[in-house]
Amino acid sequence: MKIIYCTSHFCEHGGIEKMLAQKINYWIQTYGYEVILCTSEQRKKGFVYPLDPNTKHVDLGINYKRSKSYFYPINLIKSFQHYFRLKRLIKVCKPDVIVSVNFTPEQYLIPFLAKQIVTVKEFHSSGFSLQVPKTVFEKLKFQLFRILNRYTVKVVLNQDEKQYYHFEGIEVIPNFIVPQVFENKVKANTIIAAGRIAPVKQFDHLIAAWAKIAEDVPNWEVHIYGDGDAHLHQQLQNQINKENIPRIVLKGATSQLEQAMQNASIYAMTSATECFPMVLLEAQAAGMAVISYDCPNGPRNIIKHNENGILVKNQDVNQFSNELKMLINNVKHQKDIQLKSLNTIHEFNENTIMKKWDALFKSIII
Repeated sequence: MKIIYCTSHFCEHGGIEKMLAQKINYWIQTYGYEVILCTSEQRKKGFVYPLDPNTKHVDLGINYKRSKSYFYPINLIKSFQHYFRLKRLIKVCKPDVIVSVNFTPEQYLIPFLAKQIVTVKEFHSSGFSLQVPKTVFEKLKFQLFRILNRYTVKVVLNQDEKQYYHFEGIEVIPNFIVPQVFENKVKANTIIAAGRIAPVKQFDHLIAAWAKIAEDVPNWEVHIYGDGDAHLHQQLQNQINKENIPRIVLKGATSQLEQAMQNASIYAMTSATECFPMVLLEAQAAGMAVISYDCPNGPRNIIKHNENGILVKNQDVNQFSNELKMLINNVKHQKDIQLKSLNTIHEFNENTIMKKWDALFKSIII
């Protein structure tokens, strides 16, 4: 089988990128399939996650002006270049399946370029944010969004997400975790959060929650990993500085997050929405106790409240703060959650999930 994965780039840390790397490597190493990674703006940067050397990479060199809307004139011109370069690649490669994994312009081009080829659209963010269009611009975006129904199959990450997409041919296949060797060692009194610095991650909520309890738990500290929006990063730092909140640090991006998780005790998530947060599975695999907002809709599909984690009423900073303090002080409950987390991640192991992908591809290839 020959598969093309289309995305914007593969040079920045993110859940989509990590999952894509694991899928590509699995296809090649386990099934012997041929995989082409097609990027539109890699900009000669290195891969953020290791890929099997048999992976074929093609960068189309579109290089959209990312500081502007995709409807900005120069980006519209670039979208035509994108169309013809992607069309040429498909004609040369003759793939069996084309998969779109990101919310960038190629997702709208693929259904028109691959009418005789099986196409799959992966949705990695929650459809909860979809709304009834009101303005002219929103109506235009909605018409573009409807193009995605032209894909042969649409894949969402959990059953709850199906309600937001009024499409035909929707399948549910969650992400998977590659089990790591866990050393049962004494962990530091550290709370970790990680993700791109973006409004949806709501690290300001975590900072506010920590501010309420920091003085009560003087032996603990919070580390927030990730990069992204520089202006938002400064706002978060200003929030910490203004309130003089102790022992909470914006650590920036890291390629050593797994090691940090191995040493830390608690993972905290205060996102507005999460479709299927891989970082929660990674934290559980590292033996951490996880606590998260019950936001739409991913966390509740991973966490069983008070068993393998703590689910907090969505967007309730006060309750999050109280539950976090309880988890810190109740060492037995913390350890119980850590142990149960290690047992439950096997539900999302790579062999089980990739068999579902293989069965799906084979069922739709004519």
